[in-house]
Amino acid sequence: MYEKVKKFWVCLNRNIVVNKRESFLGMACCTLAGILTGMMVSPKKTVTIGSHNTGNSAGLPQAEDAGSTTEGA
Repeated sequence: MYEKVKKFWVCLNRNIVVNKRESFLGMACCTLAGILTGMMVSPKKTVTIGSHNTGNSAGLPQAEDAGSTTEGA
């Protein structure tokens, strides 16, 4: 097993020409994989964005007859 690892390690010492597009795509893939891994590994948070308020003015007294108004009559 050690010989295989040593042989693999020696073959990594070669010079290879890589263009900028391949380098950029490799970095982008690694970055996105890291973000995705971080999201999957992190503990679930109970963060709420917004207040889940439905706009019904909770806590305020409701009008008894909200349907009829006497403005401009």
